[in-house]
Amino acid sequence: MEQTQPSDVPGDRAIEAVSDLVLIAGHLRPKTVIIAGGDRADDLRLVESARDHAVVERCILVGDEAAIRRAASEVAIPIAEEDILATSSQEETAARTVERVLQGGVDIILKGNISTPVLNRAMMRIVVRNTMSLVTMFDAAPIARGRPMLLTDPGVTTVCSFGRLVGLIENAVDVARAIMGIERPRVAVLSANEKVIDSLPSTKTADALAHHHWDNAVVYGPLSFDLAVDPASVGIKGLGGHGAALEVAGKADILVCPCLESANILYKVIMQLVNYGLGTFAGITVGVSVPYVILSRADNVETKLQSLALGSIAAERMDMRRRTAPRRRLVSAAPTRPFRVLVINPGSTSTRVALYEGDKRVREAEVPHASDAARAFDVQAEAHRREQVVRDFLRTHDIRELDAIVARGGLLPRPKGKLPGGTYVVAELRDGEVVVDEAIVSAIAHHPEGYHASNLGIPMAAELAVEFKAPAFVVDPVVVDEFCPEAEFSGYAPITRRSIAHVLSVRSAAVRMAERTGAHVEHANYVVAHLGSGITVAAVRGGRIVDNNIALLGEGPFSPQRAGTLPLRDLIELCYSGRFTKEELFEELTQRGGLQSYLGEHRMEAIERRIEAGDEGARRAVEAMVYQIAKAIGAMAVAVGPDCEAVILTGGLARSELIVRSLKRRLTHLFPVLVLRETPEMEELALGACRVLSGQEQPRRYTPPE
Repeated sequence: MEQTQPSDVPGDRAIEAVSDLVLIAGHLRPKTVIIAGGDRADDLRLVESARDHAVVERCILVGDEAAIRRAASEVAIPIAEEDILATSSQEETAARTVERVLQGGVDIILKGNISTPVLNRAMMRIVVRNTMSLVTMFDAAPIARGRPMLLTDPGVTTVCSFGRLVGLIENAVDVARAIMGIERPRVAVLSANEKVIDSLPSTKTADALAHHHWDNAVVYGPLSFDLAVDPASVGIKGLGGHGAALEVAGKADILVCPCLESANILYKVIMQLVNYGLGTFAGITVGVSVPYVILSRADNVETKLQSLALGSIAAERMDMRRRTAPRRRLVSAAPTRPFRVLVINPGSTSTRVALYEGDKRVREAEVPHASDAARAFDVQAEAHRREQVVRDFLRTHDIRELDAIVARGGLLPRPKGKLPGGTYVVAELRDGEVVVDEAIVSAIAHHPEGYHASNLGIPMAAELAVEFKAPAFVVDPVVVDEFCPEAEFSGYAPITRRSIAHVLSVRSAAVRMAERTGAHVEHANYVVAHLGSGITVAAVRGGRIVDNNIALLGEGPFSPQRAGTLPLRDLIELCYSGRFTKEELFEELTQRGGLQSYLGEHRMEAIERRIEAGDEGARRAVEAMVYQIAKAIGAMAVAVGPDCEAVILTGGLARSELIVRSLKRRLTHLFPVLVLRETPEMEELALGACRVLSGQEQPRRYTPPE
């Protein structure tokens, strides 16, 4: 193992002990630190100490101005007026911190008096890798004879998949090379056993990481802790395998914990060794454009100062690589300018309308309709009726100019192949005139695959496009189909499973939750459950919906109004009972099924009031619905595969504490359950139009079946 030799210049030295960090950082350029929530006296004392050691030169404080001034007065340090960024909430503090970093001239972010999740969410704008992770440098006399090592973990998120672990290792390797001077660090992926065991998933993940291609590191796993750090244990136990095993075992430079729990336990053990004088450590968060320091209240003064010094060295030595390497954006691209976009979302029981300027919603309204509005109606006539809702909205807010109109797509008749996701043209501007794509309008008006209120979006958008002389689009219609081949088999050859789902909601929920947890959706795998008047439970791999229940009279859990999967024999008997025509039965099972059929009520808030009043029948019916949703989630977790990271709940029912609490009780022992209470469909529609308007995305053109 080659390691760079220490030079005569302290600032260029490799790290031989964690205590070297402050000395080395003191011989580098003093750094500018920004403190998010900079109103704690202890943080200001730390910065003053770092100034005394020439580690820090300037400190920018973001947060409550009065509290910042009180803290500065208590510590008796001068703060320049331009270095106080006053905010009125934690969310604003996080946003202003990131904005200031993006302006340049900031070397280190220090988390102060602010919620870590709030700050982490804002920092998704400056991520440079698919994983934000903690890297702790430590030396401890009882471990590896006291030589410096790195410990890394998914401490920024509870979600940890193969893709996240790859990013986590890459982060730690960057630190080992830049800070410790180890050109090809040895990385041990820890588990409870050095053998691959089917019933121990972390051993299988470690084995997969060992067989991954690594340019700048030697990675091996699974290894138990003693086999990773103690050559004597390797000699006693013996360890077969390929060259990487022999190179890493007993000599690891980086210890990789497979999950947050194991990392936290090991971190706390090392912290206790430090508290008893048996070691030292420092930590930073990497994966963002500048080093990010999160300190624990339990850290001693030396640890805090060493962490700032580690951040200073990382900022200096990793800066050239960051400036020369192409940066990949890992969040949804924002529009290049704030286009004014009218968004129309016709649903079974309401029509939602909103005005967006870029990704910012500036006006919104929702108008309820009678539940029979989703019958087998005349699409054009119903579209004209609902257009009045939109016109009332436009008149109320005096909206006269638009850059585009975008609507929810419906059950378009599918061409011979699958209908891909994307933004589809409904109307476009040619030589200053609006030209409507009559093929897509006629297809949804006269030949839809089925009847649903979402069919109204296309004709409504087309009509308003002509009126406002603006282009019109639909984004991710409900019949977008990305099923994997296995998912297409129904069990009866003449019938092919074809997706009908809340595609827009599912995909946007996956994108937003990936961003919140420090990843890009292309590297994340989830089960997403859209819970509304209809329910879609989908398997999402890398942003693609590879399987889902057929949300409209297909299969899956019953919903407030829809029947879901029914016993086939009984359903056939019902079809031939003479009680219903085909259209009447369709309406019966989509409007008067589910909770409506059991309770004579589908509004969840009314049902919850009945449960609170002691209605045992209502409680049992809701629990049965939750039970079926949980079963569907379990099935889709199998479809996602063993690297399923989490379940995401979204849609109107995800705002019900009763339903969320009950689902978590059934699922959290299997995987994390993440809740996205806001439904991002409207924003995603607006962003789809903006991406086309700004040239970031090429629009698709619909081709009807022959």
